[in-house]
Amino acid sequence: MGAMNVEERARRRAEAAAEFDRQANRGDGARVTNSLGDGLVVLRDAFFNRVHGDVEKVFGLDSMLLPVAVLKSEANTNLEIEIYQVVEAALDARANRYLGGDDAWFMDWLAQLRLPDSAASPAVSQRMAFYAERSADDRRRSFLSRLQQVLPEVGRAPLVMFRLFPLAISIAVAIAFGDHPRAEEMRKRQVTWLPSIADCHDCHGRLLENGEKCPRCGNPFWKYDWLTAD
Repeated sequence: MGAMNVEERARRRAEAAAEFDRQANRGDGARVTNSLGDGLVVLRDAFFNRVHGDVEKVFGLDSMLLPVAVLKSEANTNLEIEIYQVVEAALDARANRYLGGDDAWFMDWLAQLRLPDSAASPAVSQRMAFYAERSADDRRRSFLSRLQQVLPEVGRAPLVMFRLFPLAISIAVAIAFGDHPRAEEMRKRQVTWLPSIADCHDCHGRLLENGEKCPRCGNPFWKYDWLTAD
């Protein structure tokens, strides 16, 4: 990330933190903003690597795609991941009352943090509203369907990913709001879906702080060989 991008991200996060404190009447906006931002960046990048980079390594590259098409596909996929993350994280925060009763602002706030260049577009707003009105299972299925439209190789990725990913988002939210008992509970649910994630000799499947990742297994979102280990 270039210096200008680092400066721009810092500026946007500072503005988001101030807005968080104003809306939530709290004083920990900088900590929450940075923790949640760092956690969702790692999850987005790891998820994209699982559905694209890892699949390419195992099944090979589609040589018919032009470089510009690859870049467009990557941008579209990351946008879809971010839209899903924003809605999932906002609904999770609401379900666990991390912001009290008046939290209607939080989803838009998070969209501005994660999607500063596209949050206001009608297409993004419509997809966020579409997800927000559906059950967790319907959101997960719709997310898979949408990804398959923009990145066909998603069909070769392990389906257990789509069970683990919403739980990973819940963990990032819980850690950002200091709810470590719930984060531990969500990790246990992940282990029931994929027991091998507790077998890593480096991290042993433990919870990591938002923004951290295990170089061996990929925790908080595991590499292809771990996702297919059981």
